[in-house]
Amino acid sequence: MENIIQTWKGVVVTAVLAVAIIVLATGAGYGAAWLFDVWAQIHEPRAFAAGELEALLTGRVASSLFAFQVVTVASVLMVNAYGRRTTGASALSFAMPRGGIWTLFLAVIALVSLATCFASLVFVFNPDALRHDLQPFSEMMKSRTWWLILLAAGIGAPLAEELLFRGLIYGALRQSPLGFAGAMVITAVAWASLHANYSLYGLGAITLIGLYLAWLRERTGSLLTPMVCHGCYNSLIILLMVLAPDSALTTG
Repeated sequence: MENIIQTWKGVVVTAVLAVAIIVLATGAGYGAAWLFDVWAQIHEPRAFAAGELEALLTGRVASSLFAFQVVTVASVLMVNAYGRRTTGASALSFAMPRGGIWTLFLAVIALVSLATCFASLVFVFNPDALRHDLQPFSEMMKSRTWWLILLAAGIGAPLAEELLFRGLIYGALRQSPLGFAGAMVITAVAWASLHANYSLYGLGAITLIGLYLAWLRERTGSLLTPMVCHGCYNSLIILLMVLAPDSALTTG
């Protein structure tokens, strides 16, 4: 009984820490956007050169994302370091999975296939939902600072989000009576909640991907696999919108 109480106590503490990290990181993101506005003088009544405003707005979004990601990564690493000193255990493992590069390659292909099938179904039943989710990113990809979004989505997001959700949160829930299934579902739904501006179909896709990434975390015993998959998938979407923006909005 005492062990169960201690386990649930750890879950509650982890949940509180996770919420605190998200709130702190979100505040950092808003702060970075405000500082960028002051620096770039976006709201000042002045003439902008062709493409300048679009480039600045994209940079503003990127700076906000970078701030969110840096604070999240730093916070999770500090929490994990403290936990390792007090309990001797770490929720974060970055070991190469069994099978090495081949396993990572297959995991990425499976994710892209899964997401493509889901997106194709969404496009058949509600193409407007797909366009709604892609349109903001597609517009930013037309600016000359699009590569900042690529860095944020392809590197920053996988590091920050996988450390927090498939690392810190999943690790605590996995050791609780909720087990693998509970940890997988809760982390997927919690991760999807960060994308609240998406359509219901988009949230469904994020949840489905979250379930898959949690399964990878469990199957390979390493955060490296979901991180690589997450990064490759995001990068592929961004590059598709850069190279073929019209097809990205019409074919999914």
